[in-house]
Order: sequence, then C-alpha cells, then structure tokens
Amino acid sequence: MTYSYRVSIKDIAKTAGVSYSTVSRALHDSPLISQEVREQIQKIAESMGYSPNALAQGLQAKRTNSVGLVITTISDPFFADIVNGVEEEAKKAGISVFLATTRNDPDEEIKIIETFSRRRVDGVIVASSRIDTGYANRLEQIHIPVIMVNTESEEGNFIYSASVNNFTGACQGVNHLIELGHRRIGYLGVSNRLVSNKQRLEGYLDTLKKNTIDVDPAWIIINKETSPGELSLDFKIGQELGSEILKTDITAVFCYCDTIAAGVMETCRRRGFSIPQQMSVVGFDDNFICEILYPPLTTIHQPEKEIGQKAMQMILKCLAGDDVEDILLDPHLVIRESTAHPYNRSN
Repeated sequence: MTYSYRVSIKDIAKTAGVSYSTVSRALHDSPLISQEVREQIQKIAESMGYSPNALAQGLQAKRTNSVGLVITTISDPFFADIVNGVEEEAKKAGISVFLATTRNDPDEEIKIIETFSRRRVDGVIVASSRIDTGYANRLEQIHIPVIMVNTESEEGNFIYSASVNNFTGACQGVNHLIELGHRRIGYLGVSNRLVSNKQRLEGYLDTLKKNTIDVDPAWIIINKETSPGELSLDFKIGQELGSEILKTDITAVFCYCDTIAAGVMETCRRRGFSIPQQMSVVGFDDNFICEILYPPLTTIHQPEKEIGQKAMQMILKCLAGDDVEDILLDPHLVIRESTAHPYNRSN
C-alpha cells in the first residue's frame, strides 16, 4: 500500500510495532538502535511512501507559526506555569499560541484538537489529556505533531509525551513524613485524574510498605467520580475529604495536590485542629498558594514551567524533522511549615 507524504511517524510505528521514538531514531540513522532494526524500519517507511523528513518538509511548507494549547480549566493554578513555559518558548520562535479549555470532557478535547488541526496550526500541546484509545481513529487523521503533557489517559500513548514522575514525588512526600516520625499517614486523592492519582497512590503505598507500615484502608479516601465536563473544585474536595480523614487516627496526610491540601487545612482550622501541631499536611504541585497559606505548605514541586518549555521544544523538533523522545521530569520536595514531628491529637 502506498501513502502520500502525509504518512506520519506514528503510522510507521503502528505498522512496525515499535515506539515513535524508535521510528524517529531509525529514520535518522541513530546508533542508539541496532542496524538491523534501523534497516527494517527504513524498509517499512519506504514501502509506505515515506522518506526521512518528508513530513517535516510538508509541515514546513504549510507553516502558520501557530500552535494550539489545550488545558482542562483556567481555574486550576497548576496550568498557569505550563502556559507560561509554552508561551515563553513559542515567543522565542515567533510562534503564536491559541488557548482552549475542555472542562475535563474527553469528547470536547478531541473536538478542539480536530478544530486546531483544521485551522492548520503547526502543532498541538494537550495538558492533562483525558482521551484514550477509543479516540485513536480520530487522532490518526491528525497529521500535525501532538504532545501530551501529564496525560490522564490510562492507554493513551498516541504520539509524544512530556510528564512529571508522580510516583517519585509521592515517595518523597511520604518519606518526609516518615522521617519526621509519623506512622499513621493518610492519602486524599481524586477520581477524575486516573493516571496521576494512581501513580501518586502507588508511591504512597510503596513507601509505607518499604517502611513496614501497615495501611488502614480508612486512611485512603478518594472523592466521588464526577461526570465528564463537570468541574469539581479541588479546594471544595479537600474540605470534604478533610472532614472524612479527621474521623480517623492519622497524624499526617499526603494530598493529591496543593488545592486539596488547602481545603484540608481550612477544614482543620474550622474543626480546631492546629497545623502542624495536631496534623501534618503535604501537597503536590508547589503552586502560588503554598506560600500564602498559613502555615506555608510543604509540598512536591512540579517543574510546570519547564515541562511547558519542553513540550514546545518538542513541537519545534518535530517540525524540524529532528529526533524527538518522550520526557519524564523528576519533582522534588519543598519543606515549609505545615509538617512537623507527630503530636498527640487529643491535646
């Protein structure tokens, strides 16, 4: 079967049964893969009517110097630095950024990506994507680079990804609490961000297991599942889950994100629980609210601006026909005043 120049790297990867980065390396004669694999992939590409850089040349000829950026909501401070990072790199390259929101709805997300494609943007960056393999056929019709940032799809390995290591971050947060002497540590999570919540919960459980700490199921609370398109404010979720977790015997809690942690802290304040004297709290993200909370929040810093920059750089590499690999960035612990050695909660 012969294809036009619109054949993409992902088409070749699907036919060859390998990853996108492997195809990209083969087409660039990279020594990182064996000669046998390079030749095999190059033959497949040739049989499909694709030659190295053909797609990039086609894209270059139709450049509009614009990219689409898709986020779930503008109300979540998590996305602010990602947007800033994308825009900073785009400005350097003379590229305009068009922003759209999905309200956590995967149907709306795929429609927006398709709309951007029809408007001939040079590429699309999608933050916290909800689309999965059920949308694969529609995505295959999109012949521009698509970068998934911190994707929330369990199976959505469609094109390229730039992500933060959620598991490592959770391990750091829980280890910090254990080092302070806590043994009864709770986890508060969300139901509408499947991948990141799963990875952070796994980091929490793995760290407790390695420290021979048995977990009481009552220590783990996940909010009720919401319908697609429904925006549940994390602060409100934190208030609700905080009320539930205070019924247990924990002395510390690791929260899915900073805004949930802020909600927990507000509930503690209303219930007369002092932080960190009677409850240590750790968040995840390190957004601007951490330092204005009282006490300032100990959290896991996500390099959000950097990940936005990396995603934009990946778009530019795709357009130039350069080798592009998925990116996984490590977060790090930021210790502030919301954590301390465990106290007697009855005091």
